[in-house]
Amino acid sequence: MESSQRPAPSAANPIDRPGHGAAGAQPDHTPPASVVLVMNHNRDDLADLCGALAHSGYRVQVGDSLAQSHRMLEQSRPDAVVLNPLVLCAGGVELALLEGLQCDEDPVPVILLVDDLRALADARQLRVPFQSFVLKPVSPAECAQRIENALQIRRVFRELHSRTRQLESQVSIDFKTGLLSELHCKRVLALEWKRAQRHQNPLSLLLIDVDNFKSVNDSTEYAFGDEVLRRVADALKGNVRETDFAARFGGDEFCVLLPQTTPAEAVQTALRIRQRISGMLVQSAGYQKQVTVSIGVDSYDGRSASNVDQLRRNANRALHEAKRRGKNQVWLFSGSETELQQQAT
Repeated sequence: MESSQRPAPSAANPIDRPGHGAAGAQPDHTPPASVVLVMNHNRDDLADLCGALAHSGYRVQVGDSLAQSHRMLEQSRPDAVVLNPLVLCAGGVELALLEGLQCDEDPVPVILLVDDLRALADARQLRVPFQSFVLKPVSPAECAQRIENALQIRRVFRELHSRTRQLESQVSIDFKTGLLSELHCKRVLALEWKRAQRHQNPLSLLLIDVDNFKSVNDSTEYAFGDEVLRRVADALKGNVRETDFAARFGGDEFCVLLPQTTPAEAVQTALRIRQRISGMLVQSAGYQKQVTVSIGVDSYDGRSASNVDQLRRNANRALHEAKRRGKNQVWLFSGSETELQQQAT
């Protein structure tokens, strides 16, 4: 995040024009000055404004033409832009340059210089992405203050965005198992479903339930139940591809999303997981448990009319059928509840 402190006015804060470098280097311990690009396409006399910005501690770059501004933006991304437009119009070069700076994660604030309120209304109608405006003749002090306010808002936005990303990363992982969380898995499932539809690729879903897990919690400590879940999660991690998605999907339920996987391939993966877990003995804190799982499978073939909710419902029906038939089994949904097929015992 940028520091709110700007260096004191010095030769290290020059006004840059094409072909001219900075007059001097900043000490290593000094935060770099915020860069303000003045796009003076109308070529008004903005010398006082540029001088005031440099005196305030900004590094000022000046583009006296569309071509110069375009070259500068190709070389680096400024912290703020002051636009003195030549002709603002829909589909115009100036509008395209501004829109190129407005990424969702870190938009560059734009201060628009306008002749009058009518010009301001026209800019708003064109949806020019400016954050603030200054009426001509330009007051250098007013413009500098608006830039300071815009940069402060940008700093707060960056901080909030960073915190949001941190929180998203925390909720995307289940803290007990290290698998994807249920919330994040639902997002991934929605995205992979759209991708499968778009490219007409198969997509398979496994719903996995730990058999008799309630009795584990009822007869042992919760810490042992957590260890059972961790061991099941480790088995899932070791039996899926890097392109697959394994998640905890409730208290004792898991899911595995298998992109570009046919029903036959999904069943083979499910059988491998069931076999790996059924031979697993969990021992911890004086307790031990032979763990088994039941697995329901459903697949989308990339062409048939369906939806992501139906995929989950069908896999859940297959899971319930595996439970009903004696547990420790893999069942594939194949059209209706009466057509559930047993794949292994």
